[in-house]
Amino acid sequence: MSGTNVAAPAPASGWADALLDRVIGPLVDWVVGGLVAALVILVGSGVLARYVLNYSLAWSDEMAGLGFVWLTLLGSVAATRRRTHMVIGFLPKLFGPTGQRAIGLYAMVATLVFCGFMVGEGIVLTAATMGDKSAVLRMPVGLSYLSLPVAGVLMFAYAFRQTWALWQTPGGWTASGASDEED
Repeated sequence: MSGTNVAAPAPASGWADALLDRVIGPLVDWVVGGLVAALVILVGSGVLARYVLNYSLAWSDEMAGLGFVWLTLLGSVAATRRRTHMVIGFLPKLFGPTGQRAIGLYAMVATLVFCGFMVGEGIVLTAATMGDKSAVLRMPVGLSYLSLPVAGVLMFAYAFRQTWALWQTPGGWTASGASDEED
């Protein structure tokens, strides 16, 4: 073993951590990867049909729009899980451990509040638009808005776990899980 002081990640301590780390996290990663592949095919076929065959695939645009919405929000779940969202990493470094912890708690509580609003308003929007149909495929419009509460609940779970760990750990806080990139 090398002489570095890098601590190994803490093992999952309970059923909720095991569910988040071993089931939900990998499932979200696979869905995000599948959505990227599907979007490449959908957008590529739409461009090919429109500019080579001179024929518009309206269903392709509609499916790509729905896929992009879900990709964006599930990608945010994956970033929350890994603590890799864009951050202002220099700010906590200006303070000592107590100030860093205070900034971290503020940022995490703000994230939890935002996720709560995502879930609440997402449920309202989904319920209000589930009866509306899309123009081409006649799919419920609410399927797009359903991504808000689904992603909000998942981001809330990961952010709550990070907030709880910060609350229980004395000392400083870094704004990102990728601290080497901030220096």
